[in-house]
Parts: sequence; structure tokens; C-alpha cells
Amino acid sequence: MDSGAIRRRLGPRRALSQLILLRVLLAHALMAYTAVKAATGAVFTSRAVVSGSMDPAFERGDLLLFRKGGGGDPIRAGDVILFKPAHGDVPVVHRVIEVHERRGGGGGVDILTKGDNNGVDDSKFLYRGPWLHRHHVMAKAVGYLPNAG
Repeated sequence: MDSGAIRRRLGPRRALSQLILLRVLLAHALMAYTAVKAATGAVFTSRAVVSGSMDPAFERGDLLLFRKGGGGDPIRAGDVILFKPAHGDVPVVHRVIEVHERRGGGGGVDILTKGDNNGVDDSKFLYRGPWLHRHHVMAKAVGYLPNAG
């Protein structure tokens, strides 16, 4: 249906009213995002779910909100993270299933991830070696909007 048909069906005043309401809602969302960003000092990014690997927790078309760098929070089993795989340029969103802290020698953590709907973990397919390291993690999930992506 073209925009002219929508305007004729709604009437010019109602169409204008709907457009104004949409702009007000978008402005409020932008203000809320700016306020959270200013209050926490964090930088956020979002990603749309494009595969079924995280079903049933997240479905295709859901929009996930991430805090870049994880906000300094430790990564724990159960967290959903955005990371750069060893092969390819497309970041991956999967759940952390194991975390091992390294003792001595600078510390750090070793991370094992898996898509909720996948039968095997990501160690053989998405990163070199059995573990993902903290510097590969781009962001940590802080929320999501169903069907918004």
C-alpha cells in the first residue's frame, strides 16, 4: 500500500497526528538513551539477531542492546556477549557457558561460548584454540527488544 492510499484512508489530520506521535516517541527513546549513556559513562551499541542460534531466548528480528567493552563488569557464565570470531568480520552473539580465570602471568580469563540452539560449543568453529580471550569480547548484552530489529 503506498503512502497516498494510507493518507486517504486515515485522513490528512490523522496521518499527521500519527507522524507527530512517532517522532515524539523516537525523541523520547533518544533522550532516554542519552541520559543512560551520560549517567553511566558507557557506550552502547545494538545488533539485530539474524540467525536461529540463540533460539528460544532471542529470535530472528530481536534487537539486542550491548554495552561496549562490557562496562568493566566481569564476564560470567550465562552472560550474552558480542565477540569477533577468528574467521570473518561479522561479530557473533552467543552465550558464555564457561569462564576460567588464569592464575599468575598477568591473569585474564578464558571464555567458552555457545549458541543456545547449537549442539556444540564455538571452540572449533569460531575461534582459534579451545578458548576465547577477553580482548576478543566487543560488548556485553544489557537488554533486548523483541521484533525490533
